[in-house]
Order: sequence, then structure tokens, then C-alpha cells
Amino acid sequence: MQELRSRESDVKNELKTAKIEEDLKIGRYFSLSLVGLGKLVIKKTEEVVNLKKRGRFSEGLLANLLPESESMPMTKLVGRTTAQRNLEQIWGSLRDHNIRTIGVYGMGGVGKTTIMTHIYNQIKSFRRLGIAIWVTVSNDLNIEKIQNGIAQAIRLEFSDKDDEMSRSMKLFEGLKHREKFVIIFDDVWKPFSLEKVGIPEGNAFKIVLTTRLKNVCRGMRCQKKVEVQVLSREEAWELFQERLGADVVLPPEVEPTAKLVTEECGGLPLGIITVARAMREKGDIREWRNALDELKCSMTEIEGMDDEVFPILKFSYDRLKSERIRSCFLYCALYPEDYAFYDEELIGYWIAEGLIDDMGDWEKELDKGHTILNGLIDVCMLVKRFDDCIVMHDLIRDLAISITRKSPRFVVKVGTGIRGSMGVEEFTSEVERISLMRNEIKMLLGQPNCPKLSTLLLQRNPPLRNISHCFFDRMNNLRVLNLSYTSIEYVPVSVSNLENLSVLLLNNCWRLTEVPSLAKLKRLRLLNLSNTSIKEVPDGMECLVNLKELYVGSEEWVDFDRYVRSGHWKCLKLVDLSSKFGYLTLETNRLVAIGCNFVEEESSSVPPDNIVELILNECELLSLRGLSRLQCLQKCKISFCSMKWLLPMEDNPTMRSLPSMTPTGSFAFLRHLTVYRCQVLESLMSLELFQQLQCLERIDIEGCSEMEEVIQGGEAMVEEGDNNKNNNPAVLPKLREFYLINLGKLKSVCKRVIICPSLSEISIVGCCQLKKLSLSLGNSTSVVEGTIEGSKEWLDALAWDDPNTKTLLLPLFQEAEAKEEEEEEKAEKAAAPAAPAAAGGGCGIKRKAEQQVSSTYQQPLSSY
Repeated sequence: MQELRSRESDVKNELKTAKIEEDLKIGRYFSLSLVGLGKLVIKKTEEVVNLKKRGRFSEGLLANLLPESESMPMTKLVGRTTAQRNLEQIWGSLRDHNIRTIGVYGMGGVGKTTIMTHIYNQIKSFRRLGIAIWVTVSNDLNIEKIQNGIAQAIRLEFSDKDDEMSRSMKLFEGLKHREKFVIIFDDVWKPFSLEKVGIPEGNAFKIVLTTRLKNVCRGMRCQKKVEVQVLSREEAWELFQERLGADVVLPPEVEPTAKLVTEECGGLPLGIITVARAMREKGDIREWRNALDELKCSMTEIEGMDDEVFPILKFSYDRLKSERIRSCFLYCALYPEDYAFYDEELIGYWIAEGLIDDMGDWEKELDKGHTILNGLIDVCMLVKRFDDCIVMHDLIRDLAISITRKSPRFVVKVGTGIRGSMGVEEFTSEVERISLMRNEIKMLLGQPNCPKLSTLLLQRNPPLRNISHCFFDRMNNLRVLNLSYTSIEYVPVSVSNLENLSVLLLNNCWRLTEVPSLAKLKRLRLLNLSNTSIKEVPDGMECLVNLKELYVGSEEWVDFDRYVRSGHWKCLKLVDLSSKFGYLTLETNRLVAIGCNFVEEESSSVPPDNIVELILNECELLSLRGLSRLQCLQKCKISFCSMKWLLPMEDNPTMRSLPSMTPTGSFAFLRHLTVYRCQVLESLMSLELFQQLQCLERIDIEGCSEMEEVIQGGEAMVEEGDNNKNNNPAVLPKLREFYLINLGKLKSVCKRVIICPSLSEISIVGCCQLKKLSLSLGNSTSVVEGTIEGSKEWLDALAWDDPNTKTLLLPLFQEAEAKEEEEEEKAEKAAAPAAPAAAGGGCGIKRKAEQQVSSTYQQPLSSY
């Protein structure tokens, strides 16, 4: 995320600082340079989007570093007296010129990190202390991770060749030149050398660390040690009541027992909060007495847990409503400490594991997952960070791992430094889930017997290259297999027989060229092949009847068009396909296609019926006739496409051989229509179809150099018995915005009058051949905004169908110099749009709509 934020900032700065004065006339005309710059931004933002997608399902890592420009989200301090006293002690030490290093220590769950988030934000508003840098250290101390975190905060770049010493020297130089800074190291478990990291000496620099162990403060030579105290009895009771619910009034006979329950939490905020949430809506004195007994008797059943903390947290775990919810909670223990899940990424794993029932409806399954997730957040077993990121408190993760040492059986060895080959010793017959991610495993040998194993996580083992062909033969229950970010060249044949497999992640396996037949994997829901060297769609793809998500993004993929034309992707909920031949992404009801020649007459080639938003860029197609059955379509944005008509006309000779024309009701819900630089487009559609667009709110046409008429047809016809019905005006009651920009050959909007009583903004720029404006605002007297720009001679010759409309729109006229108009027209004709770079595929569950994927061409350039 840090890399993406920096990248986003770079792109924005590049756009702002680009010197385009020679090619760009500030105002209403936009020349080729801005088009070129816009195309560059498309390319850049697509790269950013691809990086974002790579962080989703398999490795959704949220950096542990908050950049200099942002404040941290804060949880309210609990315990007015105690917490405030702790905060003031730390703040006073920071302002003391004689103190350089401060150690903040206390038991797990006492609120050290919460206090430091307040300190962090306070430093940012108190500039005398310089910049604030936050780095989470965690139990698996990693000097390189610490160095990278600090470097990103001060915008210092390391090269791939830099070793620890080189990084240390660069950091030293980078920090030495800063007048002041404060580095907060959160969750330190063992001492480390500041000099080894590259932090210089000097009283102007402040170091604050949080730890559970006072000895760490001594080992780090902290000049000031601040113990974060537990809450007083009164503060604890106040917090307990608050988290029980402001509207909860305990019965008189329950309150004394509730106070005793609170006291059993030992003044520990995390414990008080979790127990209070577990006892919410409990009014029976018997339940409270039972809870008190359990808290008193629940001594440390699991080795390694703190005697004071464990009973409290275990109590909340035991109070989860069902075994299924407990399983959802325990699943999070497979991932590293401080790992940040995207909410729907985590739900995706639960669905794959069968922890959420198959409802036959993807959205309903997600809703059920969110219900479980929110329940775990409500009882403080998980914590929501930012908008869609979920983390697990490290103490609660310790609890989960400890529970899984008994039943259910997990093997969690994440980032423990496992090297070389690995046999079957960890793969016992009782194990249910194994996580060996983030190690240095090179080979997986043998044929382990794991009939209960449902999840195997092997991602981020860069040296992993060889896996026995029979390795998966005796893992018939396997549902989730993650081999992403490894060096495998082939997927073992034994994967072909994993009939229960639901998720297969092979993204970023750069050497991977071979995938066995997938024909038997009929339960597969997610397949990620992005950023591999696979050239052809794997055999058996058409058999994946339950596939919901597919990610394939590779420059090597040569049969892109064949798969797109097969239509198999249409039944998916999320699709991300890309190669050097094109780019196609489908997310729920939104389709983006770049350089795809798939919208044809054949029913197998058109998008799913429920598409709401359609974006086409540089697609070669005859027309959009094949999309006429998209009854749900609301937004349609087309740019640099090569069709003569947006929708075919019955009186076009080329179209006469086609089947019956567009059916009644087509595009009936279309609200926004944007057409940009379709250079051979002659008109949009027939009047008959146009009159069906009663929901249309915005029409935006720009840079279509061959367009002579927007709406075709509607010539006056008087026949016997006709009663002049063919001369009736077209009415678009909801049309609010109408833009015609740089249409050098446009002669007519429509031969029939178009009544648009709701029009509030109109722009007509660079349409010097327009002879008549066949628009009517009806009886409207509202002020209309916008621009009508051209020469005075052009305006004088312009015919109007409605005097009232002329009165309302004439004040918008701005005269343009004829010479500049001619120059811009020449520039437009010389413009040749460069194809956007093919986007890379995602690497995991992708739920959020990637709004930037086509940000430049979603709106006309005149709107920038």
C-alpha cells in the first residue's frame, strides 16, 4: 500500500507539473498533448491498479508504516485518569531535550499501542518535534523490514543489490540531514541495534518503543521507562458499562455480580472490552454467575499464555455463538502477525473452506460472511482498520495459535526461516490446516498422507522450485492451495485430482509455464494465473462450472482472443484478463474492455445480461448491436473504437442482412452515454431507439471527426391517415447534460426536435458545420450553464427550432478565433491514439471496484 500511495502521488505530480503550454490552449479547447498525457495516465494508473490487485487475495499485506502525510486512525483512550497520566508521562519525556530513547512497556492488551497512536498524531500537529515515523516490529524481528519502513517514510530508495550494511549507510545519511524526527517502534520483543539499522546518534532524534517486556527497555538502553498501568477499579467498571451498551441497564440483582466479573479482568482494557461484548444482552443472574465461575476457574489451559490474560480472552472465544464462527476466527491464525486482510478476501477464504454454506448465490454468501465478520469485530476478536482492512491483535493471535495446537490441528510456521527441502514430517494425518508461507523452502518431497488437510499455504517461498508429482495424491480434502510468489515451473499432475479444491493461487510464479488439466476441479471457485509465463488457457477450463473469479494477466498469453470469444468468462462474478493483445475486467456488474474485439453479433461473445456499466476502449467492432439485450445498462463509455454506428440503423444497406433490429426496450435504463474519439463514427443511433432512452441524463460526444448527425432518421413524412405522427418531437424528460465537443463535420443533432425540459448544462464547442440546433427546453425558464463556442458568423447562421431555447442559450455564446479553430482541427486529424498498456492480472479476491482503471477516458477531456 505504501508503494501504491507513493506511485499515485508520483502520477499526480507528473500530471500537474507536465509542461504542456505549447500544445494546450487553456480554456475550452484541449489539444493533442493533453490526449497524449491522458493516455499516459491511463497506462500509469493501470500499473497502479495491477499492483493493488496483486496485494489482494494471496498476500493482502497492509504496510506497517504510516506515511508522513497521514494521521493514524485512533481508538478512544480508556481510563480518563490512568491513560491520561500515561500519555502525559510519554509526552513530557518527548519534550525533554535530555531524553533520546523512551521505553513504553506493559502487559499485552493494556493499551500501549492505543496510547502511542495518540502520541503519533500529536507529534504531527506539534512540528517542533519534527516528523513522526511509525514502524511495527513484531515478534519476528527483521532488520531489513525496519530499514525499509523508515526509508519509505523519508522517501529514500534502496536498490535490489543493497545488503543490510548498504541500507544502514544510506539510512544514516538520509536521517543525518534531517533536523528532527521521532521514530516509534511498536511491539518490540527483543533488543536490536539502532546503529545496525542506520539511526544516527543525537538528542534531536527521539526513539520510542512499546514492548511487553521491561528487559527490552533495558536492552535498548531507554533513558526513560514508562509502565502503562492497568485501569483502576472505577475506570474498569466505567469501561465495562460503556462497552456493555449505553442503553443497557442491569437488573439490581445482576449488577454486583457484573462488577465481580469486571474485577476478574484485572483492569486490562482488552479483557474488559471482550468480556463486556460477550455478556451483552445477558440479563439472567444465572448466566452472570456462571460467567464469573468460568473466569475464576479458567486457569491457563494452554502452555505459554499469560496467566492473567488468557482466561479473559479464552472466555470471549468460548462465548462465540457457534463452532463455525469459532472456526472462522481461528482461520486468521494461519497468517503472519500484524497481517491485514481485506474484508472480502477473508470471507473468500471462509467460503472456500466451506465455513459458509453454499447458497447458490454469490452475493448471499458474501452477506453471510460479512455478518460473521462484523460479529467477530463486535466482540473485539478482530479489529477493523481503515475502510476494508481487518487485523487480529497479536495477543489474540497467540490465543488462536495456542488453541489450534490441540484441536483443530494447525501447523503455523510463518516466517520461521525454514530452508532447503522439506519432507512429510509436518504433514501428519490429523493436521487440518498448514501455513508455511514466507520461508526459504526449495523442495517439497514425498507423498504425505493428509486426509483432513483443507488449507495449504506455501506462498512467498521464493526458492521453491520442485514439488513431487505425487505430493498432493493423498490430500483429497484440500480446498485452498496457495503457491503464489514461488519459482515453480510446473504444477504437479496430482493437483488435477483435487476434486474438492475451491481456490488455486499461482499468481506471480514467473517461471510457471505448465498447468495440468483442470477438468476434474468442478468445485473450483477462484483461479489466479496472473503474472506467470503460461501461454495458453489450461485444458479443462470449460469444465469449471462453479468458477466465480478468474485472473489471467501475462504478456506471454497468446490465446487471449480465443478465450474471450468462447464466452466462458460471462458466468463469472470477477474477471481480470490481460495480455499484450488486450485487457478485459468484469467486476460484478461493471465491464471494462481495452483492445478486445469481442462485441459481435454472436451471443457467445457479448457481455453478461446484468451489466450496469460498460467501458470500451480501442475495441474493433462493427457496432454495439450485440449489446442490445443489456436491459440493465446504465452507463456506457466508449473511446477510440472503430465502428460507423453505435447501433445499426434499419436504413443502412450494410445492416439489411442482419436479423431483426434492436428490440423494444433496449437500453431503457441508460443514464450516461459518453463517446470519445471514435474517428469513423457517423452517427449514434436511430430516432426510434433514441426515443426509448427515457432515463437518459447525460450525453457526451467528443472528438468524433466523421460524425455528421447525432441521431439518424426523423425526416418529416406526411401520408394519408398518418395525422403527422412522424413529425412529433422526441422527448427526453431527464436529460440534464449535453456536450458536443470538437465534431468538425457535425451538421445536425437530429432532423426532429428534441425536447429536454430538465437540461441544466450544455456545451457546443468546435462544431463549425452545425447548421441547426434542434433542441427545445419547452417552457423552462431555468438558468442553463455551459458554453456555446464558435465564430460570430457561425452563430448568426445557426438555425433554432425554439425561440425560448434560443433566448436561454444565447448568453452562453463565446466567440472563438477562426485561426485557432483551424489549427486545432488539424491537430485532431493528426492525432493517433496509442494503445493503453495491457494491464496485469490481479492476484487475489478483488472486491472493491478499481475506479482508476480507466479514469482518463471515463470523462471527456473537456471536463478536466
